[in-house]
Amino acid sequence: MFDGNFPIMTLTGFPQVQALSIREKLELVDEIWKSVAPDLEAMEVSEKEKELLDQRWTDYLENPSSALTPEQFKEKLDAMRA
Repeated sequence: MFDGNFPIMTLTGFPQVQALSIREKLELVDEIWKSVAPDLEAMEVSEKEKELLDQRWTDYLENPSSALTPEQFKEKLDAMRA
């Protein structure tokens, strides 16, 4: 399980992948997904992760307007990628 001690892998570290066409990148994503899918059920959610999810759910229930719309989420994500 990912515990935060691994370096974050970015596309810039893989120039061969960057050079792929969109279709080829999607095929690669599909192959990666197929390789990890059998192990997904074996992944456990830590107590710390469960607590964080519970807290976020409680925060949302107390203030539903704090949630982002899909459009707002996309804008924030696009800004982070820029």
